[in-house]
Amino acid sequence: MDIPTPFNIIVKAVKWIWQRVTKVLLYKTYTASHRKWVARHRLGAQWHHLGAHLEYSVRLAQPTDPEPQISRLALRSTGESLAKVDLYFEALGAGNRYQEKISVCGVDHRPIVCSLKSIPVQEFVGGQDRGIAFSVEHIQLRHCVVQRSNGDVLTACDSIKFTMSHNWLMHDEWAHGWGHWWNCNAIKFAKSELSLYWRFAFGLPRYRVYSPYAAYPRYKSSLRLIMQGFGWVMAQPLLVTVQFWLAIWSGLYVMDKDDRLCSRWNANKAVSEHPENLT
Repeated sequence: MDIPTPFNIIVKAVKWIWQRVTKVLLYKTYTASHRKWVARHRLGAQWHHLGAHLEYSVRLAQPTDPEPQISRLALRSTGESLAKVDLYFEALGAGNRYQEKISVCGVDHRPIVCSLKSIPVQEFVGGQDRGIAFSVEHIQLRHCVVQRSNGDVLTACDSIKFTMSHNWLMHDEWAHGWGHWWNCNAIKFAKSELSLYWRFAFGLPRYRVYSPYAAYPRYKSSLRLIMQGFGWVMAQPLLVTVQFWLAIWSGLYVMDKDDRLCSRWNANKAVSEHPENLT
């Protein structure tokens, strides 16, 4: 009597084990890389002036965000408290216009966060007929009316019109794991720096001075040719990836504040000498 093998149970068990193993090996590094990206792109990371009494910050939702994927706008006063602020947030993309009316009162130095539920998530919506198009391509704050605490109403003004670059899709490095999207720009940069070291700095002094009057040998020595060949091999993408993860998993190396591999002892020394690196 033949007993059928429960392939679905085996597959589920293998997937479960794989998820746990990859999380142990990658989660901490992915989290560190993603936090650096979030710090540069979160709401409030950049503020723009809107007239003489107001400034704003925008964070547009994108598909890599966790649910709910909602764009947000933050407003705050640059000086005195404002009695009321009325404006329209407008987004343009793929031939469509989207508007969200914002009305807030008692605006001071503390940011007031507003949800932009009418603004779509940033997505690539181009096709053969539409060409290269995104759901959001331009944004602008329009017809902003500010009422000061003394009752004066300032002349309505518009912000500058921003054109979205969509670097998050065109140039950023993303990885999906454990139900979440992780930005791996810091990991990508660290590996590129490691590749550059093998290609252009391996076997050479750390500080070099070049002069137009210096005499250089016409032919390279055999040792230098061998070292350059070895550096070229070590700079191959697959080997660079292996070197990077082995360095991280060994616990001897970490990524510093400039997204470069450095020894753990040097990183701890830099943090102790400059505690502001922790922020």
